[in-house]
Amino acid sequence: MTTKNRTPSPLSQKDRQTLESIKTVAEGIAAFFGENCEVVLHTFENLDRSAIHIVNGHVTGRKIGAPITDLGMKLFTQACDDHRDVTETYYSTTADGKLLRSTSVVIRNGGKKPIGMLCINFNMNAPLVDVLGIFNRPNGAEGSRPVESFVSNVEELIELSLGEALTEVNARNGIPNAEKNKAIVGELAEKGIFDIRGAIDVVARKLCVSRYTIYNYIREFKFSS
Repeated sequence: MTTKNRTPSPLSQKDRQTLESIKTVAEGIAAFFGENCEVVLHTFENLDRSAIHIVNGHVTGRKIGAPITDLGMKLFTQACDDHRDVTETYYSTTADGKLLRSTSVVIRNGGKKPIGMLCINFNMNAPLVDVLGIFNRPNGAEGSRPVESFVSNVEELIELSLGEALTEVNARNGIPNAEKNKAIVGELAEKGIFDIRGAIDVVARKLCVSRYTIYNYIREFKFSS
């Protein structure tokens, strides 16, 4: 088999934008797993200063501008030879004795050129109480935390949103019964439900009004907002 060019090469502006967009993914992973999870974004453009974004760098003591690791070099050469882009989970030990459980994902551009890598390193020596606390400690007051409902199809999502809007409107004082449907449609429009294909038909059917009526309510909502 003929191997491809394994020499790091300059990235295009679009490649750099792709890597830039991955930074929010790194932030999200670290936020989910907590302070004992280090997430590092590497570029394959410059291997001696490959780390371009680090979250929870205290886990390994690295900072932006750190070089790629020896395993990272191996993944880079494998990626250039079209090997798999997601490593099996592996273990390593830091200089100060932390046992890390890690995985790495190669990032490619639209032309399939490997341009970077996202590495996730979890400190296995973290106290169990700290790890469990991440998943047992709510952030913020009870009423301020977002609520998410998991549905299996679009119509279920629309019906669920309609039920929530109905509850919100009924909880308000002073809305005449003749105006409640309009208020419900306004709530749904504000949440973007009518951006979903078929939502107008479902809501019209559930509220026992015509599609034309729903369209009018939406227009009135947009005009008043």
